[in-house]
Amino acid sequence: MAGSNDGLMELSATKKLSLISVNAALYAVAIAVTSPIPTPWGVGHFRPGVVIPAFFSVVFGPFIGGVGAAIGCFIGDFALSFFGLTTPLLSLIAGVPGNLIGFYVLGYLTSKRRSLSAFIMSSFIALLIGNFVAALGVLAYFWFIVPSWAPLPLNVKFAITVGLTLFWLVTMMIFMVPLVPVIIRYAKPSLERMGFKGNCDLVWEKPLSIIKSSLAVALILMAIYCLTSLIPGGRMIFAGVLPPETLLLGSAATIASGLAFAYLIRKAGK
Repeated sequence: MAGSNDGLMELSATKKLSLISVNAALYAVAIAVTSPIPTPWGVGHFRPGVVIPAFFSVVFGPFIGGVGAAIGCFIGDFALSFFGLTTPLLSLIAGVPGNLIGFYVLGYLTSKRRSLSAFIMSSFIALLIGNFVAALGVLAYFWFIVPSWAPLPLNVKFAITVGLTLFWLVTMMIFMVPLVPVIIRYAKPSLERMGFKGNCDLVWEKPLSIIKSSLAVALILMAIYCLTSLIPGGRMIFAGVLPPETLLLGSAATIASGLAFAYLIRKAGK
């Protein structure tokens, strides 16, 4: 298929295992480094390190990206459990499936369309799905494992699930969208020298297409912000620790990234 990374599907089992191991190890270290920064609920963590499995998903495909992310998540969380920052069971129920599904989806979508504009939209979709799965896992864990959570009203449980999903979505988007395409572009020569054949790069197409894609994602985040502002208790979407305007940070970062990429393409074309 034109524009796909089919050439990378021919990797030997040994190379795939090696790439999964590197992906998992780097992601586990990244998780540990930023682990002191919790979510507003004290469950889960701030994870800019998602750029690592995102890179592997886009370059080497959904299996290597998704499996490496899941293993790295568990290793990182297992290490953090010794410091009381999480538990292995919570990781298995929430983090592992969320990372596996999210980065598998990212790898799958970008294997079908390898343009930069498609990557921006694919990142939003993959992070939304993966983080929703993780948030449901967190809800299930506390609902059935922690007795004090069981009596909470359904609307509170729903708000926590949505809040966790949006918090992770925004705080991951602001790193993935601007950084991953640049990392891939600079890593391409090294990958080719190491013998990785196939179309591992993203196509930096016409600036207008990139701006449209980033604007679409930015408008979706702005619409979610407007919705939270209208519904009762919407300002508590991030447990009152962060304002709903945090959603606008993701919106601004996405459109700024799109404009920056468009500028670089236009400048390179002169």
